[in-house]
Amino acid sequence: MEELVEDARQEQLKTLLQKLKTLRISFEGTMNEMEQSSLSSSSMWMEVVEALVPHYKLEKLKIRGYNKGSRLPHLMSSPLNFIKEIHLIHLSEVSSLPAIGKLPLLERLYIWFVEQLKLVGSEFLGIESSSDDVVVAFPKLNKLTFYYCKKWEEWEDITEEEEESAAISIMPCLTRLSIDSCSSLKKLPHRLLRKASSSLRSLNIRGSSELVKTYGEDKEGSAWRSISQHNPQLVLRHQPV
Repeated sequence: MEELVEDARQEQLKTLLQKLKTLRISFEGTMNEMEQSSLSSSSMWMEVVEALVPHYKLEKLKIRGYNKGSRLPHLMSSPLNFIKEIHLIHLSEVSSLPAIGKLPLLERLYIWFVEQLKLVGSEFLGIESSSDDVVVAFPKLNKLTFYYCKKWEEWEDITEEEEESAAISIMPCLTRLSIDSCSSLKKLPHRLLRKASSSLRSLNIRGSSELVKTYGEDKEGSAWRSISQHNPQLVLRHQPV
């Protein structure tokens, strides 16, 4: 009888998840010792998150306070994930980002307080040029924000071949890129931004002194011209603090 009740509850939860349009998953708060010991491994935490992923109708996902492992759930790089907006907030152990560029409908991506993030690598784009088809990374993304990633030192650029390839498209809808309080980042990925330049209208840099030195102090300098030369409509807004 108990098994029948549990099955009914699981079916009820599944039905509920299929109707959700917004899902917030928070790992912040208190747990007793039994709960902490039973969910001590990062793999078990990932299983919990994956189990909570609802139907394709989900449009908005927030993951907050995750501190049990360096990787994010598989759903973050699944082309079957139709989420339109993602917030990643206070992820204290995540050191790199998955292939979020594979998400076909993602429009807005917010990455805040990812404390151990040091490198945004090429895998972030999710480019796998294994066929003659055109590969599009972040096909619908229009807003990308990084905030308070203090240890972030490098955003890996695409190669010269990838920039020149007509078979690769990167962020074709991106209109706004914001980088706020990322004090260790010194340079932006020039080839990547040139590839996305046809749509990019606003580059906002705040509280990132190294970037302001590189791009904001001399609008006629080679660094800024390298990004903006093919996009005269691109506007740079910057504040050192």
